[in-house]
Amino acid sequence: MKKFVIGVIFLSLLTACGSTKPTLKVDFNPETNFQLFTSYQYSTKTDTSFDANPIMIHRIQSAIDSNLSIKGFTKHDFVDKSSADLTIKVSFIEQEKQSNSSFNIGLGTSNIGGHSHSSIGLSTSIPINGNTETITKINIYIKDKKQSVWHGSDIYNAREALTFEQKNLAVIETVNRMLVNFPPQAAAAEVNNQ
Repeated sequence: MKKFVIGVIFLSLLTACGSTKPTLKVDFNPETNFQLFTSYQYSTKTDTSFDANPIMIHRIQSAIDSNLSIKGFTKHDFVDKSSADLTIKVSFIEQEKQSNSSFNIGLGTSNIGGHSHSSIGLSTSIPINGNTETITKINIYIKDKKQSVWHGSDIYNAREALTFEQKNLAVIETVNRMLVNFPPQAAAAEVNNQ
């Protein structure tokens, strides 16, 4: 029981230190031969929610275009799922968070009638007058003509309102971090050749 409690405390502490863990997440199908792909297009499926922002979607797509054109990929207009080797869908989420919130963990044990009990308490508090931070998460989904083959996500934080130029730069840096090792097999081959 003590090992379980210590394990839960350790995992809680890791969660509490979320700002220090990496935010970049990339996954891909290792059976896909990315060397065969030379063209891409964007999915025509769009976010129709009330707070959808086509300007931000265009900004993300422009950053992808710049990155992939350097790597020799050709952009096609979407006709159907077969009009390019890859179809890319992008999305993003923005949320505001108080930047000076606090996080507390409490641990209690008791021994009643020969049975011991443990409990863990977790509390957070957000001061009303704290500074606000905007967290933007960008997702890129890539499919070939049959299935999903690659997914990446990363975030950038802004402690104040960003100008258009600052937003463009933040998006470009975030997209480039995600695509730095795209296509995956080419990246693996470069590492093996060094």
